[in-house]
Amino acid sequence: MSENFENKVRLIIQHRIQEENFGVSELAAELGLSRSQALRKIKAATGKSINRLIRDIRLEESTKLLGDEDLTASEIAYRVGFSSPSYFNKCFLDRYGVTPGEYKKDSENSHGTSIQTKSTSKKKPLFIIFFFLIIIITAIYSTIGHKKETPANLTSIAVLPLLDFSESHDKDYLTDGITEAITLELARNESIRVISRGSAMKYKNEKKLYSEIAEELGVDLLLEGSVLSGNNTLRVVVQLIKPYPEERHIWQNSYDRNHSDILGLIRNVSNEIASEISDVVEPDATRQKTYKVDPKAYDLYLRGRHLWNTQNIKKEALLTAVDYLKEALKIDPEFAQAYVTLAETYIAINTLIGDNEEKMQYRENARIAIDKALELDQFLAEAYVTKGNLAGKLDWDWETMKQMANEALQLEPSNANAHLTLSNYFVVKGEYNKAVAEALKAEVLDPLNPQIGCLVAERYYIAGDFNRSIEKYQEVIDLNPNYGFAYNNIGFVYFKMGDIEKAVEAWQYLQTIRGHKALYDCYDEHPYQYCLNFFLDHAKQNEPRFCSNPVIISSVQMLVDDKQGALQFLEIARQYKNEDLPVMITYPDFYALHQQEEFQKIAEEVGVKLPI
Repeated sequence: MSENFENKVRLIIQHRIQEENFGVSELAAELGLSRSQALRKIKAATGKSINRLIRDIRLEESTKLLGDEDLTASEIAYRVGFSSPSYFNKCFLDRYGVTPGEYKKDSENSHGTSIQTKSTSKKKPLFIIFFFLIIIITAIYSTIGHKKETPANLTSIAVLPLLDFSESHDKDYLTDGITEAITLELARNESIRVISRGSAMKYKNEKKLYSEIAEELGVDLLLEGSVLSGNNTLRVVVQLIKPYPEERHIWQNSYDRNHSDILGLIRNVSNEIASEISDVVEPDATRQKTYKVDPKAYDLYLRGRHLWNTQNIKKEALLTAVDYLKEALKIDPEFAQAYVTLAETYIAINTLIGDNEEKMQYRENARIAIDKALELDQFLAEAYVTKGNLAGKLDWDWETMKQMANEALQLEPSNANAHLTLSNYFVVKGEYNKAVAEALKAEVLDPLNPQIGCLVAERYYIAGDFNRSIEKYQEVIDLNPNYGFAYNNIGFVYFKMGDIEKAVEAWQYLQTIRGHKALYDCYDEHPYQYCLNFFLDHAKQNEPRFCSNPVIISSVQMLVDDKQGALQFLEIARQYKNEDLPVMITYPDFYALHQQEEFQKIAEEVGVKLPI
């Protein structure tokens, strides 16, 4: 690759150095290349992934700024695009062998020698050694490349649900747990786009051609496999499949372990797959935990995790998951991942209950669990996402929410939930285009997840792009004909567009899904205004209760032009810190309240910037 191209790449990165979210997609767009083309060309030119190259240039620029006596290390971290000073310190120490503070102090004691000159003279022997090491490693991998075909130029993968081949066929929780763990391990590799578990799990027990699955998920590679569990043994067989241009099995292996070393097995599988996919794997040794989980605790954790993943909005299943996770933590109180899932389970239960005192208790339980997880392991991306969501949605601390999401993405670039968290941040800050962009990034990583599809549609609705919102909700409905959330929300968009007939049609079908026959029949027999008031009457009583979410009740009040009633329920939501309030008050449903002093006070307290 020409020197001019490398200089162009460097200039683009330097020009956008302060943008902490500037990454692979943004650089590829600047270069006029696809994501995969940019990854391949820059890797070939520099021997580095794009994220590594950007990080190195940020660090190089930081050494220049450290010569300014008026700037602190924290200020410099933000100026060169790091999401947090702590992460900047870690990366700087890894690169230069000293902290930014030590580097700055050494510079001040060098009597006028510039930082760049000092850095070069002090580090020159190390850089020379590093340079020759890169040449040697590149030569080794080049030689390997002549011996066997590797999918180094393929950058996206989906881990399909592993099959349960145990004799009793009762190890779904185990196979799903191993599938998810391999997915998470692969997601740590910044040069690979890994499809999230939610979308890949859609293919469990489905019989489809690999080419069809790859096309639907938008990936180059598929990993499939099976698990055979015996009395105290475990065998995992996996194979890597390239579906295009014709189906080929390009790598396979089997792994035998006993139940006490499940985590060791997962690491071996994921690391070997990553080495087959990448020219050079760049593992971060600090992320490889040596801590071994008690096998019985891990089995209980997988059972609880399985119930949480397949909760189907049932409180009973979630409470059983809590029991499994608590039992796992009794056996192994240092098991950080179990604390993360416990926190997420508490949050899920919180959304299902109407009693506000009970909600507060579950939220507090979630906070305690997630703080314990991070105390035990500071390299769990999902822990940062969960902590960020707690800070934002429940405490209205939006800057902490943003910081936590960025910490997660530094650890795990393919984390769809972190992008969703950033999308929520940009919504409340009134930056709707950025909110849409982050939601779309999450959708790329989890393309078949109806929840994410609906969130993309919701972001279009908030941004005022009603036509795109309708199109996206319809896509979700086409793939998930009984996904009630999509019918509920598309009805509001149609209503805002003035198409009352289609809105009523969507809401009526929603009642079929939810089993509210009386409300379904109401739409057949009465005008829609009567039915909306019928809904509101039942939302305000205990049994049967159509809805307990005060923000949703408030939005329906707006449909019947009851502004005072809407404000009343928004105030209830504010008082109990309803998790949906911050995002939902940005909906066009509430535009008519924007001039109301009560509404403005609620928005101000929540921290939401309303459109002018």
